[in-house]
Amino acid sequence: MRILIDLQGAQCDSRFRGIGRYSLSLALAMARNAKGHEIWLALSAAFPQSILDLRHAFSEHIPQERIRVFSIPQPTAEVDPANAWRARAAEIIREEFLESIQPDVIHIPSLFEGYGDDAVASLGVCTKGYKTAVTLHDLIPLLDQESYLPNPVIRDYYFRKIESIKHAGLLLAISDSSRKEAIHALSWPEDKIVNTSEGSDAHFQVLDITPERDKSIRLQYGMTRKIVLYAPGGFDSRKNFDGLMKAYALLPSTIRAEYQLVIASRLSKGSDDSRTKLYQWRDQAGLKEDELVLTDFVPDDDLVILYNIADLFVFPSKHEGFGLPPLEAMACGAPTLASNTSSLPEVIGWDQALFDPHSPPDMARKMEQALIDSAFRLSLKEHALKQVKNFSWDNSAKRAIAALEALHVKNQAASALSKNTADSEQMQSSQNGIHAIACLSRTASSPDSDLAKAAAAIAFNTSTKQNRQLLVDITELSRHDAKSGIQRVVRSLLLELIKQMPIAYPAFSLRPIQFDGHQYRYANRFMARFLKKSADEQKNSLDDIAEINQDDIFFGLDLVPPLVTKQQALYQQWRAYGVQVYFVVYDILLAHRPDWAPEEASAVLSAWLDAVTQVATGLVCISNSVANELRIWLEQNPRNRPTLPTISFFHLGADLVSSAPTKGLPKNALTTLDLLKKRQTFLSVGTFEPRKGHWQMLKAFEDLWAKHIDVNLVLIGKQGWMMLPYAQQLRKHPEFNKRLIWLDAISDEYLEKIYSASSCLIAASEGEGFGLPLIEAASHHLPIIARDLPVFREVAGEHAYYFSGLSGEDLSKAVITWLDLLAHDATPKSDHMPHLTWAQSCAQILPLILRPSKEKL
Repeated sequence: MRILIDLQGAQCDSRFRGIGRYSLSLALAMARNAKGHEIWLALSAAFPQSILDLRHAFSEHIPQERIRVFSIPQPTAEVDPANAWRARAAEIIREEFLESIQPDVIHIPSLFEGYGDDAVASLGVCTKGYKTAVTLHDLIPLLDQESYLPNPVIRDYYFRKIESIKHAGLLLAISDSSRKEAIHALSWPEDKIVNTSEGSDAHFQVLDITPERDKSIRLQYGMTRKIVLYAPGGFDSRKNFDGLMKAYALLPSTIRAEYQLVIASRLSKGSDDSRTKLYQWRDQAGLKEDELVLTDFVPDDDLVILYNIADLFVFPSKHEGFGLPPLEAMACGAPTLASNTSSLPEVIGWDQALFDPHSPPDMARKMEQALIDSAFRLSLKEHALKQVKNFSWDNSAKRAIAALEALHVKNQAASALSKNTADSEQMQSSQNGIHAIACLSRTASSPDSDLAKAAAAIAFNTSTKQNRQLLVDITELSRHDAKSGIQRVVRSLLLELIKQMPIAYPAFSLRPIQFDGHQYRYANRFMARFLKKSADEQKNSLDDIAEINQDDIFFGLDLVPPLVTKQQALYQQWRAYGVQVYFVVYDILLAHRPDWAPEEASAVLSAWLDAVTQVATGLVCISNSVANELRIWLEQNPRNRPTLPTISFFHLGADLVSSAPTKGLPKNALTTLDLLKKRQTFLSVGTFEPRKGHWQMLKAFEDLWAKHIDVNLVLIGKQGWMMLPYAQQLRKHPEFNKRLIWLDAISDEYLEKIYSASSCLIAASEGEGFGLPLIEAASHHLPIIARDLPVFREVAGEHAYYFSGLSGEDLSKAVITWLDLLAHDATPKSDHMPHLTWAQSCAQILPLILRPSKEKL
């Protein structure tokens, strides 16, 4: 059975109240106790900040593909009548979205949402409600309309929800009290409502609070004495703040001198300033300023401690659907008193712990008894820990699932009597929704902008796995091919992705994209040039704005640090929507050696590393060595990350022919190649950077030439940062263009010929992410002298000669030893060194970023 839960109650303003805790806790428990059923979640894109938190909360219980996000035209908050058309359109769009997931049953944990925010909840607007179960928390506004529904806007909103709930196939009551309310107030059939009760999270438990923590939390919230705690879980008249203060004021002065009344609740501001009201009630009751402490919002971690250190917890509410705060307090071992009304006797389970909330004297007598009678207070604590065992979210979830199973069986039986009903409804679903919005537009005023918003929401919601995109970021390559090692990787893998994707992953469309300074666009013009399409095709190619859908995969193949750092919020939004975000990590060298680059460049790359580890689903490293370094860096640099990215690695390819090689030879190419063949030629390939070992190589070969060892040193690479003095020294060197040759920014065609004409590759770099020249050299059967680095060992293994040390003499000795080995045909051979083609490299990457989904819509 496919169970779809609309979890907006854990996203919107209700997430800070008991309803939000209920929605999340029950859904998690249902996921834990699914027993073969599929649990799916529907989340609203109107609350992007909450989506990642919820994805993380459910990450160990359900596949991410079962967490679906829907879009609506905003704003929809019904407090503003100007939002009416969008709110009605959003109801239609949401119902159609839920139906598109093809659930067997739908559960709405909180229907009464959307008055003050952009939550949208309805049923029966354009789809059948018989498969929907709605949690009924309470009917307090219906039973006390004078207090709760004086405003016509609120009244219309509330009764629209009451009409909506009547379409439900099942109600899940959170207490026997709320079940009876529905039966009597709504004339609801008894066989269509089930009491599933509530539970207390395992987070709420008895803790051993150290004196230091006790002192710090009291200081944090301004508590200077023992505490009588009230955590109301909301702020309205039924919470009985004024009654509690009147009762507290009736306590003997000796008790009040020893204790403080602490109210732990989020306090509203503005015209409905709850803090001001509370102070007014305090003054009217005759309490002193230091007798009342208002904490404002308290996070759960702190609330658990408050429950644990409270000398007494009092819950004077006049009406509750359940009463979660007293259950949480009891779970923490707090002596707990509560009202004797509505559902609270079910929760408390002991008449001696109850009082009349309408009688401050009765409330005061019970509080005084608990505060001065140590035996009674101990009995309250013992009863609390015993009573709380009768409630658990797992039990509530099992009851809810059993009720949903019964609803599904009932619906199956009904549909069997009217064959093809379900199929026809499914086929007509999309048309019904569009038709309903069209009808809505004819009956209510809607500007074109609202229609456009509705159309965009429908387009987002109807994107499915049938048209998933692999969005490959080639921003830097599309701007300028710097002909660096990274650019060669990007070119090579892009070509292979084009070849392999249609065969290996036909369900995906490969879409290279680029950032234009404002947004991502499809890189159609660049790709037309890159693939050497006709002039007309290149001219007519348009870089349309990239449309990102919630099942797409983003692959940051190119290295564009400033872009990634600035667009963190965009990637986080994509993650929330369900897009998987991957980046290639070429190295993290500057995290360990910022002195290898200018201060500004080190800062840029450091910010990039922080950014990708914050926003990525996964990081794909170009070697196992980089992957290990990254894992260590993450351990050493803990941040407030929602989740840690997965870390994997692949190896680069070696065949230049398959890397979209650049062409062209300079006029003096043959002369240079002849010069290389005249003597043993040692080759270095790589941009001039401080870490690359160029100074050491120059000193080493000056030492060799001084010893009359006739060898060439060929340096291939552009001048990079902090290497101007080196470039100047090369050009003035007496051996320049004789036995010391520098080739700047040559084509791949020329590089191939240089490899073939050389005798040995020197990899003197002090740090690398992979070492692409090593495998390129091996593909030409060129021997290798490499610095003894873990990454070079990973790439070359036993097929290279390794050296250590940073002086010129260290390297010159290594070259002399290597030449001696060569004379005896004893140098390590690279001929059989394992290396990949770019096709094989791409084949390693694809399973890392395109893990096949088992879920189908």
